[in-house]
Amino acid sequence: MTSFCLVVVIAIQSDRKRRRDKRKNELKEERDDNVPLHRLIARERNLPEMQKQWHNLTLLLKHSNATPFKDRNDAGFVCAYCYRIFQDPDTLRGHTHADHKHQKPDYKASAGLSTFVAFLDITDLKCTICEMPFITITALMEHLFSEHDKKFYLGLTDYFQPFKLTPDQDMKCCLCDQIFHNMKLLMQHMNLHYRNFICTTCGAGFVNSFRLLRHETTHVKKKSSYACRYCGQVFASESKKKAHVNTEHKGIAGESVCRICTARFKNYYQKTRHMAQVHNVEGIKCSMCDKRFNLKSTLVLHMRSVHFKERPYECSVCNMGFFIKRHMLGHYLATHTNERKVKCEVCGKAYATENSKGKHLKKSHGLTKASLIASNVSK
Repeated sequence: MTSFCLVVVIAIQSDRKRRRDKRKNELKEERDDNVPLHRLIARERNLPEMQKQWHNLTLLLKHSNATPFKDRNDAGFVCAYCYRIFQDPDTLRGHTHADHKHQKPDYKASAGLSTFVAFLDITDLKCTICEMPFITITALMEHLFSEHDKKFYLGLTDYFQPFKLTPDQDMKCCLCDQIFHNMKLLMQHMNLHYRNFICTTCGAGFVNSFRLLRHETTHVKKKSSYACRYCGQVFASESKKKAHVNTEHKGIAGESVCRICTARFKNYYQKTRHMAQVHNVEGIKCSMCDKRFNLKSTLVLHMRSVHFKERPYECSVCNMGFFIKRHMLGHYLATHTNERKVKCEVCGKAYATENSKGKHLKKSHGLTKASLIASNVSK
């Protein structure tokens, strides 16, 4: 009886091994370009989705000129394989296809599904088998399947995000042509096109489950106990607490560090001003004139006041409109009253507002408020 059971166990183990070997051979056949279409396996139902995703990505990269990249920061475009930074996207493309030719299909080979997303530059996208050009990744994959017998797993969640990299500071979404000042803003926008995981609280969509989980922490009650263990300050989310710890206690400044010279700043605005003044990095260009701005919020104010002529504040005496309330109050004091309480420290001339005095200092004395304060301190 014992020997009979032993024979059964050996037979079961042998059968399992035979099935595993058969599955490996089938997958090997599926990736072999010389195997005819009718011999390809139908679908591997038990294969994990991550392996299916990587299979599709491998075939796409192997038979196209799509270029994977890791990121775009202040210093340039980051290679997906060696993390070298290139200021020009053409140089990155040439580097990737030449120096990582054999590594190219291995992009995201060790990625986990929860954080998986593929950044693909599809500038001048084409099939490298027949040189036929394509506009979208989907069209290229359909072509590879129908014309070249390349088999893709169907019905999978779409994690392949297309970009068209240019040397311009601004980045355009190649799905809707909306323009963004940096890669971070564009990536946030791409969640609108890749609503793979939906927040049940606010309905926001995200490309992968990790981004959804990170977002869901923002819905925790504002009095959450995300306390800093160094100073006790409390934050509404773990990510905000971590940013505080890195910046204030560990000396790591994520978005507020210059990627070119590693200078650190207290906030994003100071960094963007530094980028423009020190490294001559151009800001966001106004679409209606040639002016550029460090922050998108400043550009919006410029558009509203200069081009859209918004004047929400009116003078109660003459009905003249103003975009900013303090400008309206300054006009009222200077034009409709005789009050001149603000005196110039240099010549004693009186003005209705600090703003009017500041303009006088600059025009008549070549001074700014800051330089005037500095000269008084030195005395």
